[in-house]
Amino acid sequence: MIETISLREIYGILKNKIRLILAITIAIMMITALISYYLITPIYQTSTQILISQKQSETIIDSQSIDIDLQLVGTYSEIIKSPIILDQVVSQLELDMSYQEIKGKVNVEFAENSQLLNIFVTDPDPAVAVGIANKVAEVFETEITELINIDNVSILSPAVVLENQTPVSPNPPLNILLSAIVGLVIGATIAMILRYLDTTIRVEEDVTDLLGLPVLGAISPMNDEEDIPVNEPIAFKRREEQEW
Repeated sequence: MIETISLREIYGILKNKIRLILAITIAIMMITALISYYLITPIYQTSTQILISQKQSETIIDSQSIDIDLQLVGTYSEIIKSPIILDQVVSQLELDMSYQEIKGKVNVEFAENSQLLNIFVTDPDPAVAVGIANKVAEVFETEITELINIDNVSILSPAVVLENQTPVSPNPPLNILLSAIVGLVIGATIAMILRYLDTTIRVEEDVTDLLGLPVLGAISPMNDEEDIPVNEPIAFKRREEQEW
């Protein structure tokens, strides 16, 4: 038999357990904040921009050269992350990392029909990220002429170290917001589980649901302001009130 539950019942359960739900949510938010601010190492990102364009001696733009440059952009993005470039970067900067490690720090992006290549580098040290980005661009500009025999690469915008640079990760405000949502969901779930594990009979409907018997009568709650002596029968007190 499938038990159904109404929205009013869900609202009542959540309302009764609101303190538990808020306590769980706040606890998860505090743990997330501590992890985001103190335990996770901040990661900084910098970028350098490369222009793929053959040097023209004339003022007239050669459309054929532009088409060649556009076709080579995708190839160049792969060459930048190849060992022939990154191994030289590690060697020249004397970095204590392998090819796979530096490859994981370097990302190349380009827009369709664009002659610009953006080299993004991430690292816990922003100065190291800037050094890697500029060295990658420098080595690529030097090596690409020998690899393809086309001199069409120039560094358009080198990476620089910024003051008070904000890390790209972690993002504590976003993490805390997501943890609040997760905390509310977990708290609500625990509240519902506790309610259905509790077999205490509270209302008339519980008797009908559990025992399958009709309710013949119920005892109404008494007013706390009523002062009824312990030894005085309730029926006798009511009779006296009726006589008055």
